[in-house]
Amino acid sequence: MKHLLLIALAAAALQATDATGTWSGTLTPSDSTEPRPAHLVLKQDGDKLTGTAGPDAGNQRPIQNGKVEEGNLSFEVPTGDTAMKFKLKQNGDEISGDITRERDGRAETARLVVKRTN
Repeated sequence: MKHLLLIALAAAALQATDATGTWSGTLTPSDSTEPRPAHLVLKQDGDKLTGTAGPDAGNQRPIQNGKVEEGNLSFEVPTGDTAMKFKLKQNGDEISGDITRERDGRAETARLVVKRTN
């Protein structure tokens, strides 16, 4: 009986950290106090993460190199000659973390906070 309870708890924990879904929220560049809209559509298959990211549902770019490890999500979104690098943490129905990219010889950073919408 004890083993069944532990298995059930482990299965529930794994389901709780599945990043599959649609996520909306804000992206706030470090040089601004004005948040911008953010929209992610993610599909998790084991430790592989695929999907799209952008400011809204109509303006999405495919993510690349998506990985999930113990609630940590990482992926890249190509933007012209550079890529935005996402290092995020999922906590239930919220994902937050940092985005970085090199642009015109300088590093740009932003903070992302999104919540599951479905």
